[in-house]
Amino acid sequence: MSRIYRVPYQGTLTNAGGDCDLFELLPADDKPIKLLGLILGQTSEVGDAAEENLRLTIRHMAATVTSGSGGSSVTPVKNDPGVDVAAGFTAEANNSTVATTSGTSTIMEEFSWNIRNTPLERFWPDADLAPTARQGEALLVRCESTPGDDISIQGTAIVQEF
Repeated sequence: MSRIYRVPYQGTLTNAGGDCDLFELLPADDKPIKLLGLILGQTSEVGDAAEENLRLTIRHMAATVTSGSGGSSVTPVKNDPGVDVAAGFTAEANNSTVATTSGTSTIMEEFSWNIRNTPLERFWPDADLAPTARQGEALLVRCESTPGDDISIQGTAIVQEF
């Protein structure tokens, strides 16, 4: 039986350097995951002069994955707290040192986020199209560009675990 979890995060996306893994999702043994949805917002840049576009990717990493660092561990929230069990997968958010793999790192999707157009909402209505990872793999939502200045961000990844 599959269950759905939310992975909420709020923090600061800095301009201090390089790529950042906004969400790192690592499946548990024998419990594949799918990224069903993604919501991103920001609350600090509201004027025309602050308008920026950030390049985002959904990445799949195979083989041995080395987790990123510099961010926060996030406890996935049960969709139905009275019934659902705790998630088996682990989640991290806003890692300033990005995850790496000894295998293939595949960009599954590319899109941009105009930070004044907030929230950014991306859902995969057909579960067959949703990015998927299995044991020993990882799904990442990566910011591939650096903002001009620090921004306060909020986000939620919606994850299905099997």
